[in-house]
Amino acid sequence: MATAERLALLGGAPAVDQPLPHEIWPPPADEAELAEIAGQRNTDISIKGNSGPIGRLETDFLAFLDGGARYAVTFNSGTSALLAAYFALGVRDGVDVVGPALTYHAALSPVFALRGDVVLADIDPDTRGLDPKALQAALTERTKVITVVHQWGHPCDMDAISRIAERHGLRVLEDCSHAHGSRYKGKPVGTFGDAAVFSLQANKAVYAGEGGILVTSDPQVHDRATLLGHYRDRSRDTVLDEDLRAHWVTGFGLKLRMSPFNAIVARHALAAFPARKEARHRCLRHFGDQLGDVPYLEPVQVAAHVDMGAWYGYKPLYRPEALGGVPRSVLVEALRAEGLEVGAPSGPRLSTLPLYARPENPLFPGVPKRGTAPESGSHAAYVEQHALSLPTFTDWPKDRALIDQYAEAFRKIGRHREALVRYAAGPSR
Repeated sequence: MATAERLALLGGAPAVDQPLPHEIWPPPADEAELAEIAGQRNTDISIKGNSGPIGRLETDFLAFLDGGARYAVTFNSGTSALLAAYFALGVRDGVDVVGPALTYHAALSPVFALRGDVVLADIDPDTRGLDPKALQAALTERTKVITVVHQWGHPCDMDAISRIAERHGLRVLEDCSHAHGSRYKGKPVGTFGDAAVFSLQANKAVYAGEGGILVTSDPQVHDRATLLGHYRDRSRDTVLDEDLRAHWVTGFGLKLRMSPFNAIVARHALAAFPARKEARHRCLRHFGDQLGDVPYLEPVQVAAHVDMGAWYGYKPLYRPEALGGVPRSVLVEALRAEGLEVGAPSGPRLSTLPLYARPENPLFPGVPKRGTAPESGSHAAYVEQHALSLPTFTDWPKDRALIDQYAEAFRKIGRHREALVRYAAGPSR
């Protein structure tokens, strides 16, 4: 067999000839962004309410959501914004929050800081987000908040989830950290619930470096969230409720504000988002088309009524039975040998993490946790064990050649299925 026709894992030539990394994010700043950052350094490096770039970012973000929310409040991270959202929605001792069993830990971990409990419900295998039937089954008499995570950019079934929330008088918090620009039946995510949070961390499509933004149309949620992370000017000038505004000097004792430098970075990322989104969509549509004839992969399924917005990585599912039962770890090893940037998604099921699994709240020794989790045979467990994580290509049409090489690497492994099966069964393994 010619060297080029052998698996790279077994001494052949790699299918991908471009050096790593293949996903370079965030993109370099342009001159306008750098000039504005430098100008802010010599104008004002303090945080005065929501003036300057912070106020402009909040205004721009509400426009980004088609005016579907009335208020926006920036924070120093998405996690801080989630903490403020949970606080504002009434999470406290004795309150349960129901959320998805497979997502990034910070979507639900702020609940523990408020002495609440997390109940984990299984995910929908199509959306990868909260399954409405599992949500209904997970509700308790203590449930007050449903947390919806639009996992990897695909919106959840918001019609069904909204009906459940309305029927039971529950609040809905949308975590849109993977879903900038995603739409469900034409409506932007982040405009369905009582509050929504977008992370602006560096890996996100709209990035600040570190930062987060909370949006809501509920004046009480706005006021309570603002007072959790802001004080003085911001709280005095924007809190609407007179009784709550009495706390303007101190807020509620925390300082979780965004830096003006981060706000500048985020505004430029937001302005560049439409073009970057379109390029990602073209790249990933082409990638999905190319992987359609790879029998051991289930390409990402996108519902017809959904716009994936920014995407957040490309996460197909591996079908090991179509590749001779080769473990995912061996497939990843073989793909990496072919030159791919690939791995398993980094977020395990939350029930496997000590913060969620252990019976005591580590922030409050002696306080037991009462949450529940789905069984090991759940959809969450299947996706956790079978998903692959591939780059979110963004540079169209330049990335087309690289995407074609990725697809050829997958096909090459399929052509040499038996060799990979022998390798996986070898004595060294």
